[in-house]
Amino acid sequence: MQQGKRVCIWDNLKCVLIFLVVVGHFVNQFEDESSIMRSISFFIYSFHMPLFIFLSGLLEKRWDENRPFQWTKPVYYILIGYWLKVFIYAIKVFFGRNARFDFFGDTGCPWYMFAMAAFMVLARILQKYSPRIVLPVSIIIACLAGYVPSIGSFLYLSRILVFFPFYYVGFLLTPDMVLRFVRDKRVKAGGVLILGILFLVSFVCIDEVYSYIRLLTGRNAYQLIHVPSCGAMHRFLWYIFSGMAGVSVISLIPEKSHPMAGMIGQRTLQIYFWHRLVLYVMMYTGAADVIKSVIPYLWISVYLTIAMGLTLLLSLNVFGKPLKSLKKYEQKVIRYLSGAIPQGM
Repeated sequence: MQQGKRVCIWDNLKCVLIFLVVVGHFVNQFEDESSIMRSISFFIYSFHMPLFIFLSGLLEKRWDENRPFQWTKPVYYILIGYWLKVFIYAIKVFFGRNARFDFFGDTGCPWYMFAMAAFMVLARILQKYSPRIVLPVSIIIACLAGYVPSIGSFLYLSRILVFFPFYYVGFLLTPDMVLRFVRDKRVKAGGVLILGILFLVSFVCIDEVYSYIRLLTGRNAYQLIHVPSCGAMHRFLWYIFSGMAGVSVISLIPEKSHPMAGMIGQRTLQIYFWHRLVLYVMMYTGAADVIKSVIPYLWISVYLTIAMGLTLLLSLNVFGKPLKSLKKYEQKVIRYLSGAIPQGM
């Protein structure tokens, strides 16, 4: 029974987080036109990707002699990343937009696929070293990386360095350890307080804090963040606060099973893959602007409802089949190559 609860809470959490990912990308399209959109964006970006990446590390099974590291998983993420690039490029060409296919980096959502592959490889390489050294060093490197403008979207290096500490912390912990901590009533009470403060700051003080949004994305050098004297201390404080916010969210996630949440939580990869493509089509066809002009007083509510409905729609099994087919093809190719390589080489 306990094991079932553990599975449920992680699926429920992934369901909440993928909703936030989709909504976050939707609201970004109108952040310059609406303070409400800016507030929602700031609230979401304060913690959602750090928590998503932490959860990926937490749920990654440990490698040992009985379970060796499998290169198929990071390679699979890289393949998905390139296919997403291809689809985005094709959509932009079709609608006559400025399209450029960059093999080694970009500023769009494919970054997550490549970063996840890098996180797995880094965690495997660093597994033999003491976490007491690796964790602080990784945080220091991430904080210092912001001073080097050339560390940006090329090879997604900035985001890999900035978000790796979250993955690594998750990788060091176990689901049981996290659950024992967040089930404490004092943690839950603190979670309500922290998220309440974040909500108030996001919606009451948005004009004062919104400039920090560039810090939260993980891809900008400090000199590109419109905050006076922005530097390593700002990033370090964000690590602390986003960690607290992430723990707060986990502590408030229900552990009971819910069929819809379970389905969405188990299919976050396909939702992430397809949702941005749909959003591109909506923006390039003017559908989003039509909503705004036809329903001027309720357009934000309708727009966000569409984002949430899209998340549910993309969780259907049909949208996962292309990715499953890609995975099967990859495994066949790797098996073929493994068989073609003479033993002992």
